[in-house]
Amino acid sequence: MRRASRSAVSQVVFILAAGAIGYFLWSNWASLPLVGSGGEPAATAPGAGPPKIPVDVAVARSATVMITVEAVGTARANEAVTVSSEVTGVVETISFEEGQMVSAGDVLIQLNSDVQRADVEVRRAEVELRQAELQNARQLFERAERLIKTDNVSQARYDELAALRRAAEASVKSAQAALRSTEARLVKQRISAPFGGRVGMRHISPGELIEPGNPVVTVDDISVIKLDFQVPERSLASIQIGQEVTARTEAYPDEVFFGRVTTVDTRVDPVTRAVSVRAEMPNADGRLKPGMFLTVELGVDTRPGAVLIPEQALVIEGAARFVFVVDEGGVVKRTNVVTGQRMQGAIEVVEGIVAGQTVVIGGVQKVRDGALVTVREQAQVPETS
Repeated sequence: MRRASRSAVSQVVFILAAGAIGYFLWSNWASLPLVGSGGEPAATAPGAGPPKIPVDVAVARSATVMITVEAVGTARANEAVTVSSEVTGVVETISFEEGQMVSAGDVLIQLNSDVQRADVEVRRAEVELRQAELQNARQLFERAERLIKTDNVSQARYDELAALRRAAEASVKSAQAALRSTEARLVKQRISAPFGGRVGMRHISPGELIEPGNPVVTVDDISVIKLDFQVPERSLASIQIGQEVTARTEAYPDEVFFGRVTTVDTRVDPVTRAVSVRAEMPNADGRLKPGMFLTVELGVDTRPGAVLIPEQALVIEGAARFVFVVDEGGVVKRTNVVTGQRMQGAIEVVEGIVAGQTVVIGGVQKVRDGALVTVREQAQVPETS
């Protein structure tokens, strides 16, 4: 029994030792000299060593960069109003179609005005009556003026006729004022467009009784769009009236809209430390609508001699930002960088590398610091404007 037990232990030890030797030979095979048939060491196999990683690269270049401020803006109509009635009335006619272009003064809604028209007729008749009375009073007074010179009328009668004339004149003015007031009430039965623009959806129907303040329809002048946005306080000195802005919207992702700054607010928001800015953008085709959100870019400065690399070269891990720089021998070095302005397809490097250095842009996930690479393709840094 003891002999059998010792034999089993010996077999286990032999197996473990053979396995350890086999693993050592397998893991170090590339570095072991091979013995040929003549007893001399064989030559190392050609191409032995770590394989090169194929990557795409680009050469950092120098360019003048436009320093921009980005913000989110809200589009507003050049002029906008919700039209409502000033008086109570029944809708008689609707004189517009939804979405129609109208001019300033065009009648949109006509309320029933039978009572107001009748009042106007009464007031006009009263004005005519008072004017006739005034004409008679003037004639009597003029006759008294001639007679008093020859003492053919008493002073008392003359004063009486003068007072009568003044009273008639006052009556005429009062009747004319009442007529104007009645005509104004008649005019208010017509709801007109305050300015030219496009009408929206109506909120009333023929025969409906509306009250003062009830919304009737919207009118928007969107031939020009006002774009309101905020910029940080630190950029305030760089904002000038007439400065050009560019804007993009998700509704038209491939288009850029241009405008100019027209107003800079007189106050800085004490909470956000930002100042409100308004730009105006031509919108003759009406594609931009009030309420749309647009991404705004405002150029505030230029920086000559900036170093640019493709945005694919930048690697971000937490707070770290770095690129892989390839030296002349094809060895990769991880290099921390400080980035600046972002552009379409490119990014500015403020610190870390200089123009002319080669950076990895394709195969970044495969390389590590000190890795050996081979260039598969060399790309150009995108042009910026």
